[in-house]
Amino acid sequence: MNEKNKIGVKTSKKKSTSKKYTKKDLELIITSLEDKQLRLKAEFDNFRKRKDTEIISLLKYEGKNFILDFLDVLDNLSRGIDTYKEKDIKKALTLVRQDFIKKLETKDVKPFGEVGDSFNPELHEALTTSSDSKIDDDTIVEVYQSGYKYKDLIIRHAKVVVNKK
Repeated sequence: MNEKNKIGVKTSKKKSTSKKYTKKDLELIITSLEDKQLRLKAEFDNFRKRKDTEIISLLKYEGKNFILDFLDVLDNLSRGIDTYKEKDIKKALTLVRQDFIKKLETKDVKPFGEVGDSFNPELHEALTTSSDSKIDDDTIVEVYQSGYKYKDLIIRHAKVVVNKK
């Protein structure tokens, strides 16, 4: 039956048609909601742990980019030592380079990649190969650029020449 309200708009009375849930239906709904809540909690815990790991990693290796910048300076010192002919300049640059390497080692930065080492693709980048029958296979015969580890992280691979028979 339609009636007019105070504004003059017709309205109709609706019968309540809500579904009656059984006890089993309600138990299923509760189980479903508990499952969703448990999954959401697990997802949040995983997110929190992932963020904690990222923060710890950032703090552990916070000086990585700073160190990488100074490795370029160290490379330039090494090039200077190789190119200068005057003994006094070479000696001074060598002393500065040695001091620089000692300071890096106090910060847990260690060089690697020496002539005679075995080639390891996780540590070294082979720029080219040479063929010398007197030297074993996969032996480093020349180092273009030393590699460096910062704590347990390789921050720069050594660029080397590897012997292949």
